[in-house]
Amino acid sequence: MAKKVIQNIKRGIAESKVLKFIRNKYVVVTMFFLVWVLFIDTNNLFVWLDDLSTVSSQQRQKEYYRQAIKQTDEKLNELTSNKDSLEKFAREQYLFHQKDEEVFIVVE
Repeated sequence: MAKKVIQNIKRGIAESKVLKFIRNKYVVVTMFFLVWVLFIDTNNLFVWLDDLSTVSSQQRQKEYYRQAIKQTDEKLNELTSNKDSLEKFAREQYLFHQKDEEVFIVVE
C-alpha cells in the first residue's frame, strides 16, 4: 500500500511537471508560432517544399538549355567556318542539289 501511495505521489509530481511545462507562456507562444508558420501562413511548409521542387526543376531545365545552346553554337561555328560542312548540311537537311545532280533518298 505504501508503494501505491509513493507511485501516486511520483505520478502526481510528474504530471504536475508536464502541466507546468505546457502551461508555460513561452512554450505556448512557441507552439502557436510553429503551428502558424508551418501550417497556417501563406508561405507555409507545403508551399515552401513546392517552391523548392519548382526551383530544382528549373535549375535542371536551365542546365539542359545551356548544353543545347553550347551544341548549337559549336554547330554554327562549324558551319560558318567550313564551306564543305555548310554544303553537307544543306544537302542532308534541306535536300539541296546542283542543277546537274539527281537526289536519291535512301530510307533504312
